[in-house]
Amino acid sequence: MAEVIKKAVLAGILVGIGVMINISVDNRYVGALLFSFALLTIIKCELNLYTGKIGFYWSQKPKELAVILLFNLAGVVIPTLGVAVCRKEAYTAIIETSAVKFGHTFTELFVYGVFCGVLMYVASYAKDTVITIFCIMIFILSGYEHCIADFIYLVLNFSVAHLMKFAVILLGNSAGSIATNFLMETKKA
Repeated sequence: MAEVIKKAVLAGILVGIGVMINISVDNRYVGALLFSFALLTIIKCELNLYTGKIGFYWSQKPKELAVILLFNLAGVVIPTLGVAVCRKEAYTAIIETSAVKFGHTFTELFVYGVFCGVLMYVASYAKDTVITIFCIMIFILSGYEHCIADFIYLVLNFSVAHLMKFAVILLGNSAGSIATNFLMETKKA
């Protein structure tokens, strides 16, 4: 289990670095492109990212998926909170982005979560650099929601309503990834 935890924390850290890159650059296309560094590295190094694993639920242990999710969330906080504490403009960007994200309805967040789950499954399944880059760019530029990437927005702008909306994003990511697996009828892990 220690190896699962280490790989989950590192995957979360990489997503956090991607979040910080995305909110730090002025050009949203460049930010979306650079964010793909995180998933490319996660796939290449065979790290544990919940949104990349949940679609392969049939080959995963439920307890292991829960541990991956928990430690992804812990990992994503390390670079995002660290930078937000050091750079006021990063903190401000996170708070402003949080207001936009959590300003959506529950239905919108579920739909955005589902489509992000589809893209994360496709990227994890294909394990192809170009496909992964496009999946990340589409997820970012379309405004889809990713539970691990969105966690810092909950942490720094916490409310019970935001927590419930975050749970809806998590459910959407899971449903989208699992449904894509079902539609592809694959057993590849």
